[in-house]
Amino acid sequence: MPGLVVLGWDIGGANIKAARIHGAGEHGFEVVEQPFALWRAPRNLPAMLRNVADRLGDAPAMALTMTAELADCFASKREGVSFVLDAFQTAFPDVASWVFGTDGRFRSIDAARDQPDAVAAANWMAAAMMVARRFPDGLFLDVGTTTADIIPIAGGRVAACGRTDTERLRTGELVYTGALRTPVAAVVRSVRFRGQACRVAAEHFAITADVHLWLRHIDEHAYTCETPDGRGPGRREAAARLARVVCADVEMLSDDDLTAIARSVERKQLRQIAAAIRQVLRQLRSARSHAAVVAGSGSFLARAAAQQAGLAVHDLADALGPAVSSAAPAAAVARLLIEQAELLHGSAAL
Repeated sequence: MPGLVVLGWDIGGANIKAARIHGAGEHGFEVVEQPFALWRAPRNLPAMLRNVADRLGDAPAMALTMTAELADCFASKREGVSFVLDAFQTAFPDVASWVFGTDGRFRSIDAARDQPDAVAAANWMAAAMMVARRFPDGLFLDVGTTTADIIPIAGGRVAACGRTDTERLRTGELVYTGALRTPVAAVVRSVRFRGQACRVAAEHFAITADVHLWLRHIDEHAYTCETPDGRGPGRREAAARLARVVCADVEMLSDDDLTAIARSVERKQLRQIAAAIRQVLRQLRSARSHAAVVAGSGSFLARAAAQQAGLAVHDLADALGPAVSSAAPAAAVARLLIEQAELLHGSAAL
């Protein structure tokens, strides 16, 4: 259906991303990214969804994937999936909506509610399927605000060993480290400080957004999550947060000291991602996976880690545009639904 307009959604616990596409072309996506701390105000989700849709324009069909079910305001993933689906139906009661699963298939909302394990945390599969069309062999590295996905692709097919978050954590295909929201104390136990190792405070004093803002990998506009201390996202505020990591303050530390702390965190974060890349490659046992396709708001981390692991790098932003790269799962489910649109009138599972 080349004229069909679809809104694709990737609903996370900290961010909502939506992509609007008209027809089956690779380009022409319109994308909106909206930070939203779901665990703080879950009842506001329908209104937030409507707000995002209003900014993009309505569509007669919508495709949905999610990771929000893991938010700790829910007692279980089943409860989380059901809540997100209810919110989606409240926001869009008259729209044909389809939910993407880790098996690469779409389901009706009712079918998805009955099969929560199949649709929980399926966004990585959608993005990898889209990437596999253009890059049939390699690794897809999507580093976002919170996590890094490391997804093997072989022969044009997704070759991941894991399906659930837990399985993917075990296989190295999911690393809980990202460009913004990861607490510094979750990345390092010590940092280099004035030529020596210095243990860090195990407190929520600073996050990786502070590290990458100080190192100028991102700017203030990209600091879209909450700050640990409730102060602003400027470099001087980030400096104060980084100083607290070693129980100091900006009156006690020089800019060189702060840079040394930030570089220590950056190096450890890159080593974590690169180690997972090597683990995935060992499991894949394929000589064809010598390249990486990088995407996400933390693509600078994905690129550096891939290079550290000895891989050539392609940027999804160069192939499909920066908007699609930053919201790959949302764009992917929109495109995949259009490709399967002739089945919309068929069974409940596409």
